[in-house]
Amino acid sequence: MTDKISLRKEKIQERDSVSKIERGLAEKNTSTHFINNYGELDFRKVSIYFPIKNEVPTKTIASYIRDSGKKCFLPLIDKDLNNKEMKFSEFTNEASLVKNKFNIPESLNSSLIIGSELELIIMPLVAFDDKGYRLGMGQGYYDFTFRNFLLNEKQVFLGLAYDFQKAESCYPEEHDLKMDAVICPSGVYKFS
Repeated sequence: MTDKISLRKEKIQERDSVSKIERGLAEKNTSTHFINNYGELDFRKVSIYFPIKNEVPTKTIASYIRDSGKKCFLPLIDKDLNNKEMKFSEFTNEASLVKNKFNIPESLNSSLIIGSELELIIMPLVAFDDKGYRLGMGQGYYDFTFRNFLLNEKQVFLGLAYDFQKAESCYPEEHDLKMDAVICPSGVYKFS
């Protein structure tokens, strides 16, 4: 467990030092890779995150998804923090955004769905490895929400990351969610 804690701390410190210019370039390059690799696929319901703390920006990808006629959803954390299963609220131009207990904007007053209804799940991460495992902020929301849906072949789990977030290992545990791919500014890592 100490290795996960050390890796998380190290990668968050690196991410904290990303400049506004670097964030802009990361958004431009990751969105181009997303459109080139996933833009033509038939996803109707896509979950995306609202970036905080220097996470890779998602505005361009979210706009592309919505402009393509697909529905875009943001994770919604239960007010009872012991309930780790997220719901997803539609992210429209009219949606009201309110910050939750973790200071993450959530889309309120819009239609809700559960994780099994999503076809593409775009996730933030702190680190990722060559096997497709991610290290998040340590709360386990994504792992818990999708624990029962790993055999659903319709779902694609996609991480967005800076290149420096790649690690030798994320020290996966049995319950950790495995991603199908990670998009970085330099390109796409696909995992089998």
